[in-house]
Amino acid sequence: MTRRFRLGLVGLALVQGMAWAARPMVTDDANVVDPGSCQLESWVKHSGLGTERWALPGCNFFFDTEVSLGSSRQGSTLDGSSEWVVFQVKKRWIKLEPGRWGVSTTIGHVDGRARAPSLPANSLLYPVRDGYVNVPLTYLSHQGWIVHVNAGFIQHQFEHKNRPTWGLGGEWPWSARSYLIAEAYGESGTRSKVQVGLRTWIKPQKLQLDTTIGQPFGIGGDQRWISMGIRWLGDPLF
Repeated sequence: MTRRFRLGLVGLALVQGMAWAARPMVTDDANVVDPGSCQLESWVKHSGLGTERWALPGCNFFFDTEVSLGSSRQGSTLDGSSEWVVFQVKKRWIKLEPGRWGVSTTIGHVDGRARAPSLPANSLLYPVRDGYVNVPLTYLSHQGWIVHVNAGFIQHQFEHKNRPTWGLGGEWPWSARSYLIAEAYGESGTRSKVQVGLRTWIKPQKLQLDTTIGQPFGIGGDQRWISMGIRWLGDPLF
């Protein structure tokens, strides 16, 4: 699995949502952090191919729009070490309410570069400079279960390729503080992926913990991963 493929999935994943939709779930939700507030998402993803460490703060200060700027350091047994920077703007058009669909649009840009100075300048893996657009739709039932549907595309600038992206995810209440989560997602021309996990509020509406396990369809072994993420929600600043 190349860095560019992982990046396509990251482009689909860069999500800041309402209380229930956070990393390491890749499929986006249709909400944003509360107006005048900020949040911090941080997660680790580990497989036989390497480890990714992410930190992504985001704030909603104007026009029901969330702006995020974050970074990642990754180590791969195939590609070596790399650094990534993500910038994203997410506009909510229709607020998510019980029995209705919510809608938003996300536009973002990701840069990746190798940390190893010995990597050839004409490497097929780096640098990476990709843009993406995603339209998340979310339905919240009166019973508390949630469905997320994503449609978008990613532009691989150095490869001169534009590819459709998609995602389908769900969340089901398991206890007063926990949800079962599952999703499938992918990018045209690459193998789709699936993951399942558990989302738990450590402190309701303030601190959340996610754990998942996943793999590409039909492939396990080194490409099977586990992830753990936390999400902190701040109080309104104004």
